[in-house]
Amino acid sequence: IFKKRKIMALALKEMGSRQEEQRRIALEKDTREQMTFCADYIESYEDPMLVMSETRLRDNARRFKVAMPRVRPHFAVKANPHVDVLRIFKEEGLCFEVASIAEIDAMIELDVNIETVFYSNPIKSPASVRHATEAGIKWYVVDTPEEVEKIAKINPAAKLYLRIEVSNEGSVWPLCGKFGARPSGVTAVIESAKTHGMSLTGATFHVGSQCNNISNWTKGISAVRELFDTLEDNGWTPELLNIGGGYPLLLSPEDPTIEEIGKIINDELKSIPESIQIMGEPGRFLVGSAGCLITQAVGLATRDDKRWLYLDTGFYGGLLEVAQKFPLKIVSQRTGKVEPWTLAGPTCDSVDVLGDHALPSNIEVEDILFVPNLGAYCTTCACDFNGFPVPEIVLTD
Repeated sequence: IFKKRKIMALALKEMGSRQEEQRRIALEKDTREQMTFCADYIESYEDPMLVMSETRLRDNARRFKVAMPRVRPHFAVKANPHVDVLRIFKEEGLCFEVASIAEIDAMIELDVNIETVFYSNPIKSPASVRHATEAGIKWYVVDTPEEVEKIAKINPAAKLYLRIEVSNEGSVWPLCGKFGARPSGVTAVIESAKTHGMSLTGATFHVGSQCNNISNWTKGISAVRELFDTLEDNGWTPELLNIGGGYPLLLSPEDPTIEEIGKIINDELKSIPESIQIMGEPGRFLVGSAGCLITQAVGLATRDDKRWLYLDTGFYGGLLEVAQKFPLKIVSQRTGKVEPWTLAGPTCDSVDVLGDHALPSNIEVEDILFVPNLGAYCTTCACDFNGFPVPEIVLTD
């Protein structure tokens, strides 16, 4: 028996090594493909640009729907609100979730069925609740009794769904703490909804951005099942389960594919009655791998023993997540010996530093560099501080 167990353990280890190698190869292939769809824009380069692949946008939308057929995808508009991105997702049959007046207006301009738009910002200004109500939005997330009271005063007919806190372990960018009700908070929200005569018939959670821990979703769904029992005990009939976002890009061999995530989530959802609408809020997964940033080296410097590389965009120009150590890769067209470089943006602000990155030692001023997987949270997190332009979004096939 001991011998059989040892053989099985070795076989599993070998299988894991093969899978890791396959993912490493897939990562390299994906980087090359993203650089390839940028090729037409290099020769005429003037300013930073984010090249978005329409093919990839459509493929990502279709992959998500196939991976989780029972989960209705609502694109998280904040990830990339560009008008062409929204148009493509509408054509692919996706719905949307919003967090602000500007995003609501984008939905109106897009002429979507506004009743399928969900207001998923847990803290909303009274003005934005009024605007959403006038636009015809039906569903609003809450995670505090104060928010229930705020919405009740403006739109007593609103449908509410409660955001609970779940584990964010294994996510690159945890979101718990700022949002999500804990057990005592759940009780307070329920009491507030009863006091104000509001319809609290849905639940949601968020596992954290770029999450590679699939058990966060299964634990979240399990927690919602218990919450549904509580809602029923208080006289409501559950209508909605929103399993949130967090679906990761393939940035490392440890990141699961959407198909692997879907397989486990689908099994967990078998316990949820068919009468309940299930939705998700993919953002980064849908747009991230469809966008590659093109930037240029504008300066080199040696400060003591440290080599500095200055780019024509930086913290203020769409690379905020790079500065925050999000695991994005910066790629040079050059080959050769690699050495550590400290990267920085072009502004006069000392916060505009992007950390240390391994790049070829022979980089020169005016070299082009690429930042793959930046279709999400790039231009939407950028501004023209110091007069340096926000990267232009260019749509390609």
